[in-house]
Amino acid sequence: MATTRVLGATLFFTVLAAGVRPPSNARSRAFLVTDNWDDWFEFSTMYFLTYVDTAGEQHDIGSVKIGQVGMEKGQRRPNIPNRFDALDDPFFALGQDDTYYAGLNDLGPELRDRILEGLRDVALDADLFERSLDERVTGISLLRSVTPQAVRGQYRRMARGGARVTPYELSYTTARDRRSDTSRIELTFAVSPEVQPPTNIHVITGRNGVGKTHLLNSMTESILNDGERAKGRFVVNHDGDDTGTFTGLVSVSFSAFDDFTPLSVPRDKSSGLQYSYIGLKKVGLSPEGKPLAPKSPNYLGRDFAESVQICRRGARASRWRRALQMLEADPIFKDADVAQLAAEDEDDASSEASRLFGQLSSGHKIVLLTITRLVETVEERTLVLLDEPEAHLHPPLLSAFVRALSDLLINRNGVAIIATHSPVVLQEVPMSCVWKVRRNGRTVIAERPEIETFGENVGILTREIFGLEVTDSGFHKMLRDKVEEGGDFEDILEHFGGRVGLEGQAIIRGLIAARDADGHE
Repeated sequence: MATTRVLGATLFFTVLAAGVRPPSNARSRAFLVTDNWDDWFEFSTMYFLTYVDTAGEQHDIGSVKIGQVGMEKGQRRPNIPNRFDALDDPFFALGQDDTYYAGLNDLGPELRDRILEGLRDVALDADLFERSLDERVTGISLLRSVTPQAVRGQYRRMARGGARVTPYELSYTTARDRRSDTSRIELTFAVSPEVQPPTNIHVITGRNGVGKTHLLNSMTESILNDGERAKGRFVVNHDGDDTGTFTGLVSVSFSAFDDFTPLSVPRDKSSGLQYSYIGLKKVGLSPEGKPLAPKSPNYLGRDFAESVQICRRGARASRWRRALQMLEADPIFKDADVAQLAAEDEDDASSEASRLFGQLSSGHKIVLLTITRLVETVEERTLVLLDEPEAHLHPPLLSAFVRALSDLLINRNGVAIIATHSPVVLQEVPMSCVWKVRRNGRTVIAERPEIETFGENVGILTREIFGLEVTDSGFHKMLRDKVEEGGDFEDILEHFGGRVGLEGQAIIRGLIAARDADGHE
């Protein structure tokens, strides 16, 4: 049992059993309510911090985990005293979300520092954090849902009174293509908090075959292989005083034909980039060295149920509830009442999640699993790479997903790069967040659109991205061929039985004007 430093007649911190609230007569004291959540059936280090001020008002700060030097499997909890003013050397603590440090900042710098110092918080004490990384309990428990980069960056910034979110910019330079004599291309992605329209979703678009999926896969490999030159190079430029690196990488792809192989995710998160894969593929290879069979619907359902258990706890719960509510813009999600999942009793949550998941269509399963896993994994400067989400989602569902994703990324100050040829996605982002990729022979060119994309008409966006590919196909070609045969507007409209929409009628008038002008030259 550790000793305590007694600074006054009434000890500042009190540990309470699970479910017990602070006494009504408490004043100017902090309470640690025991949480029975355990990590991998090995450690149970979670507490919920509440502060009661001089007027008796309770301030719920958030979840914090406390570790102890030398903790190994078999010692589930740290041996902290039931009452203390400040923990001694064997102990160290870490808040489990940025909202924890935001809540402490709301108390003012004096109280914030007293609590952080009293719990020996590793976000505040950089040297203590680096020493704690040698402890098994840190990697298995304290960092299970938090990345080391977030501790060194955002959490430390906030523990010292800094802003919750700050601007940053990513730049990716492609590797030189040996088949081409062109130089590398550089893509930049700037994220500015509080800007409207939001800048947390960026888009790479272009015709089929220009290499959008290959570009995303190269980005993933360049990050996971520590900037391996053969796959290009990512650089993070940050306006703050922290690490200037990614806190995490999430790769999302539900394509059965993508040749990218997801990597395994270790339980110990004390070192390296936190990487997550969301998709159909299983991690690892068969005994013969071949890729494993894709995940079955039941397998995806288990993934979802496991993520639900994490998203229901702490500050993630409110973010998950908000994301589910935004998904209910889709009528099927609305009818299924998916937001109710966030309100289920603890004992019923997993079974109800599995039941609802099993009743959904494949597209709705993909969206619900993806947004739930993103709530679980995204922190500030987490990079999310999504490959052609429209391949499995009809436009209303895609729109609901993009809105929920954007809202989550704004809250977390994360960033997503989406490879897509869907104008529905383009409508959601400004032109400053869009790269239009095209090929000219072997040369690959990346440029910004010439028109503003946010809120623009789908037809206009389609022409902007695909150009002649659209006018040479589909109804455009039918209209142009008829105009070239001759006749006036009424003749052509009559040919189609009057069944031409307003945009089609505008195209007919424009083609006739161009035809007649050419005839008088």
